[in-house]
Amino acid sequence: MESTVPVDSPKRPAPHTHLQRFGAATLAGVIFIIDTLTSIHIAIAVLYVAVILMSVNLFSRKGVISVSLSCCGLTLAAFFISHGGDFNSASFARCLVSLSAIGITTLLALKNKAANDELQEQVRMLAQTHDAIIVRDMNGIITTWSPGAEALYGWSREQAIGQDFRTLLRPQLKLTWEQVMHALVETGRWEGEVVEHRCDGTPVTVVSRCSLSRDESNRPKAILATHNDISEQKKAINALRRSEAFLAGAQRLSQTGSIGLKIPGGEMYWSDEARRIFEFGGDEEPLLSSVLKKTHPDDLDLVRLSIKHAYQKEPHIKVEYRLLMADGRIKHVQMLAHPVQDAGGNFEYIGALMDVTEAKMSEEALHRSQTELAHVTRITTLGELAASIAHEVNQPLAAVTTNGTAGLRWLNRDNPNIDEVRSAMERMMSETHRASEVIRRIRAMSRKTDPQSVPVDLMEVIEESLALVDREVRRNKIVLDHQYDTEAAEIMGDRVQLQQVIINLIMNGVQAMSNTKGKPRTLHVCLKRSDAGELCVDIKDNGPGISPLSLPKLFNAFYTTKPDGMGMGLSICRSIIEAHGGRIWATSQDGEGAAFHLTFPDSNEEPA
Repeated sequence: MESTVPVDSPKRPAPHTHLQRFGAATLAGVIFIIDTLTSIHIAIAVLYVAVILMSVNLFSRKGVISVSLSCCGLTLAAFFISHGGDFNSASFARCLVSLSAIGITTLLALKNKAANDELQEQVRMLAQTHDAIIVRDMNGIITTWSPGAEALYGWSREQAIGQDFRTLLRPQLKLTWEQVMHALVETGRWEGEVVEHRCDGTPVTVVSRCSLSRDESNRPKAILATHNDISEQKKAINALRRSEAFLAGAQRLSQTGSIGLKIPGGEMYWSDEARRIFEFGGDEEPLLSSVLKKTHPDDLDLVRLSIKHAYQKEPHIKVEYRLLMADGRIKHVQMLAHPVQDAGGNFEYIGALMDVTEAKMSEEALHRSQTELAHVTRITTLGELAASIAHEVNQPLAAVTTNGTAGLRWLNRDNPNIDEVRSAMERMMSETHRASEVIRRIRAMSRKTDPQSVPVDLMEVIEESLALVDREVRRNKIVLDHQYDTEAAEIMGDRVQLQQVIINLIMNGVQAMSNTKGKPRTLHVCLKRSDAGELCVDIKDNGPGISPLSLPKLFNAFYTTKPDGMGMGLSICRSIIEAHGGRIWATSQDGEGAAFHLTFPDSNEEPA
């Protein structure tokens, strides 16, 4: 229903209020005059009731009481003026009736005024809210249009009142209008989201709360509706849902889940992708105990240590471990987490959980392929060195035969020379050991084993490599210049792989100088320690060098400058050196030869 009470109570009475108050005072004076000067035998003073009823809407509670007391005073004054002290007359009885009527009317009027004032205060406060308050009759005609409605929709109170709200606001509901009215009539209330339109035509989403008002006969009379603008909230919710959808999709594609761990309570949050990685059921609550239950037994200590670090509020946690699933499958996961602190001082670790199983499997497959390729390359290198290997083996065998023949001759003499026989046998043992060393080095090069990380003396690796290529060096009339500027040349690595790199680089230098004429062929091999503490190996030839166009591509797989080359030797060398935490690169000057440079961390550092 439309309220006739202004929203803000004025501090000063309006002009029409002064006029009404003057009218009430005039009426009281007229009643007093009639009651005093006429001889009408009725309770004229009862008419003061009209004055009290008029004052209810014109004065405050104290004002109404003052008016009531004034009317009582005028009634008594009129009695004493007209009848003196005749308390036994009928006039006194009529005076009492008038006083009683004034008193009863005053009490009822004050009670009604209190209720009305409270109601008007509620209406006033409600009108001051930012909510749009709209009252409409059962035909949809607007009877009340609050300032909040003016601000929300843009129509003034004068423009909106009397309009059909369905035509004015053009509401769009998920339900039909008949369904809404049925709910209102049945329950007296309805609440839901409605898309309505402002005066400029722009849509606005509101939450509408409707209450049904009934008359004395319990018939529906009006509908009070409060509308709250939730357009920005809906946009934020939709944006959040979209972000969540994008995040969930990105997590599925990248196999990365989100996790949260509250400290010290231990409560955990898991995204859908994190639950999928751990294969938690839909109703299974992820707990720290559940994480430990799915952890591979060999990695339990590692995970427990990470949890301990979390409770110690470490600034950064990174751990990679395995999961053992119920069917025996093994998953590799990596977790990164850091703590955040809210205003209350509560800690929570926010982290990312990644399923790196496929990456691990690919890495292992690549590692196996590299190992097999390196093995094939070593076998190929041994094939290229077959003549040198045969010579290295034949030399001690021939010496063994010679010393054996000489020993027999010394024994077959009439007086055997035991000392000469002993010397021949010692020379035979020495040559046998020499042949055994050659075979050992060849077997080490040809063996197919997983790479190891053990202390290795680089000086010994270089010496063994030079021994295997010694005949190729001498056959090509190459002068070998090797310098060892350090006594401590130990690194962590695999002896066979390092030997493969040194032999490959030496053979490249030998082949590069095979057609060099007019100057001595020299191969420099240098082992030294840099100022930074790194071990450096330089292998330099004085062949034709490497062209500037080929130099940047030299270590690329399948790139070769040799007519019959595979293009894998230097690529494998780079993989081996980088796996040892080192670096390899080449330098060259046209016509001055090429140099390959290797650097390794000192023995106190682990290889990469």
